Amino acid sequence: MTVKRLEEMVTTIQDFDYLGEKYFSHWVDKGRAEGREEGRAEGEIDSILTVLDARGLEISDEARERIRRCEDLSQLSTWVRRAATVASADDLFT
Repeated sequence: MTVKRLEEMVTTIQDFDYLGEKYFSHWVDKGRAEGREEGRAEGEIDSILTVLDARGLEISDEARERIRRCEDLSQLSTWVRRAATVASADDLFT
């Protein structure tokens, strides 16, 4: 391999990094934000199910599925608070 070819490779790699940051960083940042939001939703879902279980409340398959499908952080947060006081898992939704 020649010195000229090595220089070309280094320049290409540096250009790629620059172009990647310039043109793709928005998408990377968006993906990170979406990942964090999904992680928060999963944490809220786990919290709801844990609280209901710790209180000895039966969680029907339908209720469990409805909780697991929810992606709305505001709704999940409301359900976490309700899970501490409801008489049944189905009461979360009323």
